[in-house]
Amino acid sequence: MRPVVNWLKRAERNSRGSILLTIRSFRNSDSPALLHIWDQRARLNPEHFRPLSPDLLEQHVLGRLYFDRRGLLLAFDDDQPVGFAHAAFGPNPDHTDIDRSTGVVCMMMVLPEYEHRLTAGKELLKACERYLTERGARLIYGGAIRPVAPFYMGLYGGSEPIGVFESDTLAVELYRNSGYETINKTLLFRVSLKSYKIPITPKTVPWRRKISLTRTDLPKPEHWWEACMMCHFTWLELQGYFPHDPEPAGSVVIRVTDSREMPDFKLPPPTSSDSWMIFHKRPRTAGLMNIRVREDCRNKGLSSYLLGEMIREAQKEGVTTFEAQAAEDNAPLVTLLRSMRWNVVDRGEVFRKNY
Repeated sequence: MRPVVNWLKRAERNSRGSILLTIRSFRNSDSPALLHIWDQRARLNPEHFRPLSPDLLEQHVLGRLYFDRRGLLLAFDDDQPVGFAHAAFGPNPDHTDIDRSTGVVCMMMVLPEYEHRLTAGKELLKACERYLTERGARLIYGGAIRPVAPFYMGLYGGSEPIGVFESDTLAVELYRNSGYETINKTLLFRVSLKSYKIPITPKTVPWRRKISLTRTDLPKPEHWWEACMMCHFTWLELQGYFPHDPEPAGSVVIRVTDSREMPDFKLPPPTSSDSWMIFHKRPRTAGLMNIRVREDCRNKGLSSYLLGEMIREAQKEGVTTFEAQAAEDNAPLVTLLRSMRWNVVDRGEVFRKNY
């Protein structure tokens, strides 16, 4: 096998000779370089990223049980870090372990000011593909999205990974020109709860009398993979029960991001001489993870009622912003979120390549 570590690739620098791009695997001393690249890239789209501190890098990336440093690849030009990409694997069908036949390029970043961004991106993508295929991958996703989202939950894409934002033109161009096909387009919905009024319809009103609600502050993970995703976050579940029926009629699960666990940032005024990234106490944000309704209760307003009641519970926890993601072709979920008067604030794209 061709080694990934210390792998060298020579790229053209127009008419000024050549550059020597070094692509190698992560070392413990590379954390500052990763944080610097992340900060500089996030500066362009702060609404899509959260600050990455050494603690968060350890919690959400380096400390994961399935983290393999050989899949976290950095690009250097003349010994200066210019970008990184992270290749990993999704879960098996039972969600009890990773599946090495399904790979994903979770993240790809190149310094915005680097002159050869496209070249660095191409070489990082090739290195990711080589790492994945040498370990058995027959299918590679470009951009992470549940359930193939092993890293960066809550750090990129809102409440969860969204694939690749359409505004990330470098990544989009790389995937499209490297044999990947678009398999999914995702809508990011967001609503501020500060002045939000939960819609009430003739379908939702009767459910208040028909079912009782049970709240669980830390719902039991359904499987190992979900347990890995739930680490370091607050999860809430709301279930609705008919009298004398042990099976729930429906349920809603959300993930709450606490500013103490996952801080946000804002840009300083143009006249400020301070660092561009200023941490501040951010109101809590919740993301919709799952909403399920029993088949005999569908199309009767129960999903709208449960989601509305979960919003009330979230408000009790100090949540002021609610997010949800839905594939464009998931008509029931898109219709539900639009009926709740949530706005589409951005779009993501997921790519796929077969080997």
